Amino acid sequence: MSKKREKNKKSFICIDCDEETTDYYRISTNKGYITKCAKCYELWMSRMVRSNSIIQNPHSRNSNLEYDD
Repeated sequence: MSKKREKNKKSFICIDCDEETTDYYRISTNKGYITKCAKCYELWMSRMVRSNSIIQNPHSRNSNLEYDD
């Protein structure tokens, strides 16, 4: 049964790195779907989380600094 699953694996080209991969994520957009390999997807996701946390908490990096105005 595992051989049958391996035969049915599709390979897609990653939109970011242009490499062909069978380990991918499909991301829905307004115009359809895009595919990213697992490495590019995980890097993209960590960057998005980091940027969102900086936007929501702009002073979190400097939380131990005290400002005197």
